Amino acid sequence: MKERNVIFDNLRGICMLGVIAIHTGSYVMDSATASEHIFMLLEVLSRYSVPAFFFISGYGLFYTYALDKPFAYWSFIKKRLTSIGVPYVIWSLLYSAVYSFAYHDPQNWSLGELLFKLFFGTAVYHIYFLVILMWFYILFPLWRKLMLFMEKCNLKLSIPLLFLAQLYLYKLSAHFWGYPDWILKNNIIYNLFQYRLNYFPFFYLFIFMLGGIIALHYKIFISFIRNHFTLITVVFLLSASVNAAVFYRHFYKWNMDLEDIVNTLQQLSLYGLTYTVAALFFFCALLEKYKNKELSWLQKLSERSFLIYLVHPFIMDQLYTLLKFTGVPFTLVPMQIFYLAIVIISYFIAVGIHKTVKTIKI
Repeated sequence: MKERNVIFDNLRGICMLGVIAIHTGSYVMDSATASEHIFMLLEVLSRYSVPAFFFISGYGLFYTYALDKPFAYWSFIKKRLTSIGVPYVIWSLLYSAVYSFAYHDPQNWSLGELLFKLFFGTAVYHIYFLVILMWFYILFPLWRKLMLFMEKCNLKLSIPLLFLAQLYLYKLSAHFWGYPDWILKNNIIYNLFQYRLNYFPFFYLFIFMLGGIIALHYKIFISFIRNHFTLITVVFLLSASVNAAVFYRHFYKWNMDLEDIVNTLQQLSLYGLTYTVAALFFFCALLEKYKNKELSWLQKLSERSFLIYLVHPFIMDQLYTLLKFTGVPFTLVPMQIFYLAIVIISYFIAVGIHKTVKTIKI
């Protein structure tokens, strides 16, 4: 078995903190610390975290399954779909049960509804990520061929071209609002288009392949982040500043709705994708720079990142409901306290689940 990479392992924990930040962002304006600045921090500057997990997956797959060695697809897919697919189905059913009970909606348990939820990842708002990840696994032979093609064509050319192709795909998708009649009349085709961001892996292909490229050229990557830490930091801060400036311009000058601003700056846009790459290089450089420091808290968080990811929306809902039940107005709750409570409770719940169910892979 190949040695694990501490940088990429710990990166999981940083990304998980970002994912929880995004999901708590929707509560900001109702909290005691209602502020567009905190909203921007949670909903915009934490957006690197979702594509970052595809980046980590791309690294892991291309690191584990070398291009110059035989690739046994069926054993690969069995292993990957067992480690991700089984938890995905279980947690989708659990969330369906919770929401069915909470909203007294038996329709959640019809076969058609369950199949729809499992295919498109709609059982709960965050779980679509696993659907896209499974498609990356299923199509991994295609990504291997693409990687060989990119290597053959010269990475200095193919990386920017893939970046531009990624942006063009998003632009097409973002402006594709009206459907022709042949789509509207076919419910299956309509749903495939309508929920394209929930399953279509090509929207995250650049960031996935970037992780794979780093796996294949790790010595070059590690040398770069060691020797150019200041440059990487400046680019990261500049990219974050640009996103913040665009956010404030839309909010103060154009009076745009906060949700619309987030959609404008989301991770697939030019601003979002550029910031994601800058953030990933910065966090990798930071972890490399301080690799000899004591980071046990981050290591523990990273080890349980998958279960924390699965459970934290439930914890968030229950904590919010508990506050309402006890008569504590959410307007009295500082956002920082709410966020930390979700992180800490989710971590200990994840530890408990892991100890109870040893077969779950983190």
